[in-house]
Amino acid sequence: MKCYDITRELLSSPVYPGDREPELQTVFDMRRGADFNLSSLSCSLHTGTHCDAFLHFRRDGQDIAGMPLDHFIGPCHVLSVPGHTLITEEHLRNNLPEGTMRLLLKSGGTSFLAPSGAAFLLSRGILTLGTDSSSVAPLDNEAGIHLPLLSGGVALIESLWLEEVPDGEYFLSAAPLKIRGAEGAPCRAVLFSFDRECSL
Repeated sequence: MKCYDITRELLSSPVYPGDREPELQTVFDMRRGADFNLSSLSCSLHTGTHCDAFLHFRRDGQDIAGMPLDHFIGPCHVLSVPGHTLITEEHLRNNLPEGTMRLLLKSGGTSFLAPSGAAFLLSRGILTLGTDSSSVAPLDNEAGIHLPLLSGGVALIESLWLEEVPDGEYFLSAAPLKIRGAEGAPCRAVLFSFDRECSL
């Protein structure tokens, strides 16, 4: 079994336009005479590798604490798509294996879903969509992509690190932090491939 850590380091992750920079603050420091080290973290819940709950674009949507864990844990498929483009139904139709419930799109972090791509994934009954881009949607159409997916029961995982992951079938573990009332949360995302030796 081989394990792939597909999580971006939070403090060095690119920040979505308009979001605040993450900050780790020292509260107690043993180098300054404290008995222990203690820090506090301030950041957007959508910094680095994170999960979107239905609440993100739906006023009555489920918060991240109440999201079913099977959205974020289970078999998944990693699929490379063209970089620097909008991913349409045509890109997905001939490359998505039947029965895929969790799909991770790999584009080098440069591609986003087109409306036809989102509609196609909804028609296929996808449970979870992940991407190595900062968002599943382009900056000028965030609601147009997020709203139908989240309203259709598709959970989202964004800003994954998939550079070293070959296309294929894996077991995904990407449970978000349990934060009541939150529309999203950071997660630690890992892929397991059962035909290779494990090395994190």
